[in-house]
Amino acid sequence: MSKKKQEEIAKPDAKEIEEEYEEHLIEIARKESEEEAEKAEKAEKEVIMKLKDIPGLGKKTLEVLIENEITTIEQLMTTRLIELQDLGVQRAIAKKIRTAVMEVIPKYKFFKEEISLEDLPGIGKGTAEMLREKGLNVYLLETTPIRELEEKYGITSAAAKKYKVSLKDLRGGIEFINAYDILEKQKDAPAFTYGIKSLDALTSIDELGVSGVRLGETIEMFGPFRSGKSQLCHQLCVTVQLPSELGGVNKKAVFIDTEGTFSPSRIKAIHGKLQKELGWEKKFEDVLRDITYARAYNSDHQMSLVERLLELFYNHKDEYGLVALDSATAHFRAEYAGRGTLAERQQTINYHLGILGRLADTYNVAVAITNQVQSNPAAFFGDPTQAIGGNILGHWAITRFYLRKSKGEKRIIRIYDSPYLPETEAVFAITPEGCVDVEGSE
Repeated sequence: MSKKKQEEIAKPDAKEIEEEYEEHLIEIARKESEEEAEKAEKAEKEVIMKLKDIPGLGKKTLEVLIENEITTIEQLMTTRLIELQDLGVQRAIAKKIRTAVMEVIPKYKFFKEEISLEDLPGIGKGTAEMLREKGLNVYLLETTPIRELEEKYGITSAAAKKYKVSLKDLRGGIEFINAYDILEKQKDAPAFTYGIKSLDALTSIDELGVSGVRLGETIEMFGPFRSGKSQLCHQLCVTVQLPSELGGVNKKAVFIDTEGTFSPSRIKAIHGKLQKELGWEKKFEDVLRDITYARAYNSDHQMSLVERLLELFYNHKDEYGLVALDSATAHFRAEYAGRGTLAERQQTINYHLGILGRLADTYNVAVAITNQVQSNPAAFFGDPTQAIGGNILGHWAITRFYLRKSKGEKRIIRIYDSPYLPETEAVFAITPEGCVDVEGSE
């Protein structure tokens, strides 16, 4: 075959390439169009769906609702079940039509009704007030073990069981959901930045499209002194307040201080840096006002403060996004000395961590704790440093970070344990303006 013939065969057909490219563009446009159509259809359902369109809603029930001026989906979903029952709608029917709405309209997919203590059979106004004075609310009643309800709030075991059954009947209790719904819920979970790009990249979950600290997440940061644990707690108390467009969730923070490490001047420096870099308009004084602070003087006081947060968050729903506890183990380590108290210490820490976990789950706040370390004399190879608290603390956090000092003001932070993140590390520096990226480490 001649060289000219070979060149003609090898030479691509420009027209053919152009046609393939056009087909590719058309396919992309078609997919985008289908996605937009699907979104529009969902939005349209939310707007135009009327009561009469709800699957399973009979004519008689519809008439009862309209007679009582419940004419929209939103009114139906915001009217409590007990109120619908008083209007003449059977509880089973009310639950059935609400479930139908939750299945059809994405907005209500994870809907959960607000219920007060008085809604539960057997709890009158006087009893409800007495229980509230002790710090109990519906959320705690649902999540607190029966034995603890009996010991702490004076509710008998039989009454506690009855209340929990009634609560489950009213609100559906804790139900099974499929894994896809969990994925969708996690994708919608708000998250806020660490204020360090390399650390945000370290905690990025591509499948969920999020990075940073997710609300509802529990985090442990352990390491020796001067490794940057307290500095990160200060920084998170500021970044959680950033608006969503700047990487935050626009919520308040709680800082529980067990070692006297909290510094308003550090908050001012971190705020100043973010204000300058991001154009954040929030004033320093307002940032400080949105940090609720408490100094814990011993382990009992520390536990009491954490338990009081259950009531604080109930009374200020959706206002808080972070609890920073610095440090979680200092008082326990000092007060429970010697092997003879080890079992009691671990049991007490376990109970304390259970309350912190309940805060994260019930009120959807991130909980970040710092932890001290000790050297393991039995370790002949590798790093002898290990976190205080043993397995009980190790199993508590979703994400565990190990921090250590590097050259100068540089710090190394390593993902020590996580169910969804690889064991990798990042470098940051502690400066007068807070924790920042090290050039070339992003």
